[in-house]
Amino acid sequence: MKPVILAEKPSQAKAYADAFSARKHEGYMEILPCPVFPEGAFLTWGVGHLVELKEPHTYNPSWKRWSLGSLPILPDRYEFEVSKGKYKQFQVVKKLMKNTDTVINACDPDISP
Repeated sequence: MKPVILAEKPSQAKAYADAFSARKHEGYMEILPCPVFPEGAFLTWGVGHLVELKEPHTYNPSWKRWSLGSLPILPDRYEFEVSKGKYKQFQVVKKLMKNTDTVINACDPDISP
């Protein structure tokens, strides 16, 4: 199986791909076989956060208009959803990750400001 490399954003993925021979596809690049990746690899990216926590009011309608007195808001179980406008890229990443046994996290190591 080809490994999947996940970059944080398209420009970062392009910078990584520039070090290899690669073919561009919709939402990802295919790194051609080379000494580093003898079978090749797939390189894809997020576009900011692809997935986020659901809004508090989706757990409990009374949390739509909260006050300091209602904090902390702690649902019994946290739920996630695909971020608005990012469904297509999420599906690309999901498909690639389901078809590999190796994912390389090539995102920024620091916390975004």
